[in-house]
Amino acid sequence: MKSYRFESHVDRRLFLLGLAGTTAALASPTLKASDARAAADEYFVRRMASEHIPGLAVAVVRDRKLVWSKGYGWANISKQIPMTPDTIQNIASVSKTFTATAAMQLVDAGRIKLDDEVNRHLDFVVQHPLYRNSPITIRHLLTHQSAIEDGPAYAQAYACSDPTLSLEEWLRAYLVPGGRFYDAERNFQKWAPGKGFLYNNVAFGLLGHVVERVSGMPFEDYCKKKIFEPFGMKATSWYLRNIDQSRHSIPYSWVSGGKVRGPVWGGLPSSVIGDPGATTRVNNDYASNCLYNHPNLPDGFLRTSVHQLVRYAQAYLGERGTDGSPLLRAETIEQMFRPASGDEGRTFGLCWNASSHPGKPLLWGHGGSDPGVNSNLRLRFKDGVAAVVLMNGNIGRPSGTPAPLEFAEYLVEHSQQF
Repeated sequence: MKSYRFESHVDRRLFLLGLAGTTAALASPTLKASDARAAADEYFVRRMASEHIPGLAVAVVRDRKLVWSKGYGWANISKQIPMTPDTIQNIASVSKTFTATAAMQLVDAGRIKLDDEVNRHLDFVVQHPLYRNSPITIRHLLTHQSAIEDGPAYAQAYACSDPTLSLEEWLRAYLVPGGRFYDAERNFQKWAPGKGFLYNNVAFGLLGHVVERVSGMPFEDYCKKKIFEPFGMKATSWYLRNIDQSRHSIPYSWVSGGKVRGPVWGGLPSSVIGDPGATTRVNNDYASNCLYNHPNLPDGFLRTSVHQLVRYAQAYLGERGTDGSPLLRAETIEQMFRPASGDEGRTFGLCWNASSHPGKPLLWGHGGSDPGVNSNLRLRFKDGVAAVVLMNGNIGRPSGTPAPLEFAEYLVEHSQQF
């Protein structure tokens, strides 16, 4: 992997706004790059104030090299700990791309096939209660066409600290008749597998368990051995117990008029995890979530940083691991970023999805949303460009383009200037 250095950078205007950060140093910074960075400072400072974002960290990759990264605002407001590109946090659904990567590595190795029935790789049976003769496949899980639904039990399973149930125990309880979380009506769609599309989280937990079963090792261990360690992601883990929590940001929810801003999963508002009384607040404020996790962790609970995600992006753009091996075969990556499913306004490949604007090519990547968390990673293969955005606040807009995607698109658009 390419090495890089970064230096502290805090100007008086940003300091007075309560913003602090770090900037990756270019070998020979130009005036044009300096202007682009100053414009980015103004853009992010302004948007953070208007969107009530406590902390933000970003990075730009060009020609597969890190050219700029910076942190703004606070990882911890009360302790005045700055947000930096090395701050660790939950990256929400960007995590799904790691689960998809693990599964596609097994495809590359010939150990699974995309059109394999999921039950071929399980020691319990998963069937749609209305379509028992319509098998769920690996491809269905990757393209959000499995007809599995995020029922109320999914939202209720968020909790402080690491999960007490194993991934297999959770999936059995949720997907197998007689399980304590099983609900034939609310855990499945009305359509048959492969006959519809709806973004789903539980399906990626099931995909992660397939990785466990086929590889013969716990999902965390597989990812560490095959993804994290070979690509220099030493401060990355699915479990809180395996990361330095002193470097972890606090996930904040914006509270306005007694209403908490955040996502709704399984039909239930997430509120503020660890603070049941937060919805009674009447003054505008940030409410602190605890550091939480979920038994269905392969769908959205990876802990990492902007600089760690840069290494992951570089691997997708063609950088090789410490043993000289690629993350995936080039043909496999191309297949993952080929339109395969979606609905009006959304295009999905194999897990990865694309944002589109009239007259512009699709911009592939993935976003994430959880209580106190937003994230986005975008890739442009033709010139080795990537943009990484992490924030410890949730925008929670009911409609329109989410700010994390706007921020990533901004960085990609101006990538040649940094």
